[in-house]
Amino acid sequence: MKTILYKIKIMLRKMFYSIILVADDKPTIYEKLTYLTKLVLTFAPIAFVLDGLNYWYKSNSQFFAFVLGALLINMFVGVWYHRKMKTFSWELFLKRNALMWAVLIPVYTLLEMLRLTAGVNMIGEGFKVVIQITTLLYPISKALKNFYILSNKQFPPQFIMDKIYNFEKTGDIKEFFNKDKNEN
Repeated sequence: MKTILYKIKIMLRKMFYSIILVADDKPTIYEKLTYLTKLVLTFAPIAFVLDGLNYWYKSNSQFFAFVLGALLINMFVGVWYHRKMKTFSWELFLKRNALMWAVLIPVYTLLEMLRLTAGVNMIGEGFKVVIQITTLLYPISKALKNFYILSNKQFPPQFIMDKIYNFEKTGDIKEFFNKDKNEN
């Protein structure tokens, strides 16, 4: 980790020095063009990624807020649950939550790439809904399971827990949101 931060620091310094050298009147035009080319080649990929993230965020800001909220609530409920069960450990708390974030972000990114490949059509939009619900259900289901145990299996109701467990097994979103005839 230390070496990565050191390399980033060096890269930023080189970019800063290149900007100064491009603006300076002492280097030749060839040297200025070389510095400018290096700057463009360094900044272009960063700008491209940031532009893509900005575009994604504009159309998914509510989803992003919900995922962040679900992750934070899951962390809070996890602490509450494990303290009550007298099994809380900061080390495990940090490891498990870091793992959840480390899994959630790249898996969602890969699924989003699949969705973008499908295009803007009914299939793509349907898949978007499925991956967003699946992504949200990862932290939400863990939090709801802890709430369920903390409330002595009274809340959320059993039928909701059954739907969550079933959705985790089948991935059938229609069944997840349809109201069963047995539920009233």
